[in-house]
Amino acid sequence: MKNLSLILTLALACFMLGCNQQKTPKAAPLPADIADYDMVMLDNGQLNFYNTNTGVMTPLEAEKDSVVNACFEPDIVYYCVAKDNHILLRCIDLKQSNPQPKELGDWGVPYDDCVTETYGEVSPLEYYRGRNTLGLYHNFSWDGYWFNQQKLYDLETGEIADWTWEWEEAGQVSDDDEQTEENYHYISTADELQEYLQQIENRYYFIDGDTVCLTDQMDFTPYISDPEYASDIEFEYVSSSLDNLKVLYMVILEWGDFPHGILAVSSTDGKFQLPIEDTDCTGFNAQWLDDGSLVYVGEEPLSPDDPDAENHYHYRPHCIKRIHPDGHTEIIAHCGEFLMKNSVVH
Repeated sequence: MKNLSLILTLALACFMLGCNQQKTPKAAPLPADIADYDMVMLDNGQLNFYNTNTGVMTPLEAEKDSVVNACFEPDIVYYCVAKDNHILLRCIDLKQSNPQPKELGDWGVPYDDCVTETYGEVSPLEYYRGRNTLGLYHNFSWDGYWFNQQKLYDLETGEIADWTWEWEEAGQVSDDDEQTEENYHYISTADELQEYLQQIENRYYFIDGDTVCLTDQMDFTPYISDPEYASDIEFEYVSSSLDNLKVLYMVILEWGDFPHGILAVSSTDGKFQLPIEDTDCTGFNAQWLDDGSLVYVGEEPLSPDDPDAENHYHYRPHCIKRIHPDGHTEIIAHCGEFLMKNSVVH
């Protein structure tokens, strides 16, 4: 009886020990149609895949470290994680049957060196298609309000090269630097639209020989935060929808260290005009989808009772919104960063 009692006691102890042990849950595999997902989002270090056609979002549960940036090629997502003040490069190949994160290497710079001293933004990860190279900025400089060094990762050899430039003045790169045009990313008007869409007198566009006003139905004065810095309204083209039926542009209302204002969308016949009030043209992320929708990073709406509800420059939590072709706007994610597939620099 004593032996039986001892055996039962040991068995019970083993059972209780097994119940108390914490088991690490397995990461859910990515869905079989993950290659059809055309957007990735970053939400507090979590990388999420999003299908703009179905509205389905799937997190990359297999990645346990904090993701700080990413770029999305047709079949591969490259991204960086922060770990012990290191910034590590990883990727996930969506062509694989059960894609898993793959380590590519350490960038060799501290994570803190890749964060701006202005707004605490992490350097973007940029893909240069012509050279099959990834770029990561570092070493913030107050001369240009941006980084003045870049690490370049060769995806064929795995080698990392360094590149440095000097700021001539705030926001400008020296014309003497022969590498400027090859390496520095500028936002500029698409060449193929230069002849189709010509801006004159800020407010009008020539389209197929006709003069059309794109802004006469909008009042921009509510979006001026400080009349002391207000200037004559300026407009700057950003991009057009894939069918060339709508135009996205900046509405510059004030000047400080940078231009400030909002984004706006108009149809090229001038009949549809929409100010995007929860944006700032100093820094923005907006992308056209195949169906003519515009996805952009905006701000969470405030209650009408909130004292800051009418202050268009009051900081609010970021969210990702989608403006449908008919003008209907919806929130598709409560986070502040996204990338579309094929969003490359060169």
